[in-house]
Amino acid sequence: MVKTRKRLTLACDTCRSRRVKCDGQRPCCAPCSIRGLDCFYQQLPESPATKVETELVNVNLRLDYLTTLLSRQSHAGLQEPTSALGSHEDSPFRLLATNSIMRVFGLDDNYAQRLVQLERANLLVGTTTHPRTSFIPHQQITDALAAFSDRIHSYYPILPLDFSELYFSTLSDSLAPSCVTCLVLVVAAIGCVAHNPTTGSHFFETALASLPVVLAECTVTSIQCLIFLSIYYCCILKPCQAHDCCLIASFKIQNLFKSGLQNAGNDNSQKQSELSVQLDVAKSTIWSLDEYIPLPTCQRTWQFPSPQTTSPAAVSPASIHSTDSTSTTADQARSFFLAEIAMRRMLHRCNSAVTRTADGRPTYAPGIALELERQLDEWYDYLPGNIRFAKEPGPSQQPYAGRIESLSNFLNVQYYCCKLSIYWPAAFQAIQDGGASIQLLDHVQRFIDAYVQLLPRIALAVDDCLVYKWTLSVSLFTTTMAALRVAEAPCFGGASRGQLRECLPSAAAVEWRGVEGSPSLEELRQTLSARLGEAGYR
Repeated sequence: MVKTRKRLTLACDTCRSRRVKCDGQRPCCAPCSIRGLDCFYQQLPESPATKVETELVNVNLRLDYLTTLLSRQSHAGLQEPTSALGSHEDSPFRLLATNSIMRVFGLDDNYAQRLVQLERANLLVGTTTHPRTSFIPHQQITDALAAFSDRIHSYYPILPLDFSELYFSTLSDSLAPSCVTCLVLVVAAIGCVAHNPTTGSHFFETALASLPVVLAECTVTSIQCLIFLSIYYCCILKPCQAHDCCLIASFKIQNLFKSGLQNAGNDNSQKQSELSVQLDVAKSTIWSLDEYIPLPTCQRTWQFPSPQTTSPAAVSPASIHSTDSTSTTADQARSFFLAEIAMRRMLHRCNSAVTRTADGRPTYAPGIALELERQLDEWYDYLPGNIRFAKEPGPSQQPYAGRIESLSNFLNVQYYCCKLSIYWPAAFQAIQDGGASIQLLDHVQRFIDAYVQLLPRIALAVDDCLVYKWTLSVSLFTTTMAALRVAEAPCFGGASRGQLRECLPSAAAVEWRGVEGSPSLEELRQTLSARLGEAGYR
């Protein structure tokens, strides 16, 4: 049998210029490594954008256009006072865990700060050191990678195409401290937690040995390490530590951008801003670069072998290959990633329908609220069919059967959370005034309807979405406390609150599974349970 010679698709630039044979190894080929030369590869041409990606890019462009229109209308067409509140201002008009909103809910002014203190005091819990395991079973590291792909990667598809090969080769080597070693070990740790919440700490502790290198470098790989460290902390319900890692990553991204290397890190530019929205912590100012960073094409991201064709047990370092996936599942995951970026931009730019009067007093702006809802529905109308959710299928909803349905549910949760944020200022205005006009009551009714639709979906997402379990739990607490306030306030007598009162017992029935590792979530669970019990909804 005649052997056919395997032709390399691309030799490195150094070997090409020196006219020597190149073995094509990445990140450094053998000839360059032996001679101590810098090894560079030409960037492969990008595949043309798929129809799904084109549609989602259009969503983001349309959002930018609508945001510009909103800014103009708020100054001219809507005839509303214009000095809008800042995105993190401590105002009861905002449905966030601030001092003033805690006061509206009848809690201590410092309740939100106490949550942060609880988490900071929990900093060292579970961080005892473990020696590096001399032998890691292949099945364990394969199961971890499969679980990471299934439950985590769709939310942050920022790994390189050859990550599978890199993963297995690194874990079979000496694990010398480096950014690559740290990245692989943190991914393994996250995958272990996703596969079995009681495991993963030995990978994480070994990864920490590379942390000084990660902090010293300012490269795309070091940023990826920090992002996945943040995700690991999110998965084990340590939001303050997650935010700290995210903050460092944000500063590194800005440094890369300012040094002229910004094209290397586009996929990393948007990361867990909801942590700083829920907690009173330092802001990274990463959003100041939003207009300058193009959207990722998602064409060349890592994919784990499809579970329909390959079982994790059958995967080996020799057989696994990272490839561009053209499967329906991959297209849906890419659609979700771009839709999620569009939603984050909307949530950041369209914070609330609140302006200030001429004398500086904050007040509800109903015209802006209607425009914000129109933008939200525009976002929904542009969603591709493969991730589109039914907006109002009724309060009862069966658990989702697969990963893509879960991603659609997460988008659905964000849709209704955004609508609640738009119309909460109407509810607070009525509480503040002790009464409501017909228009104000109509907007309060929209708040009620949004909460009724949100509750069953967020209850599913809290159990299903490991990465956002903490932030979704806080959103469940905050929105339910707001809904409870609306259900009981006498000034809303003209609103139809029957459905709201019928669904509140379902909020009391949410089990809050797996929050034992987070003292702040345990505090929120107990507070919400007590309040619902006092109001007769248990």
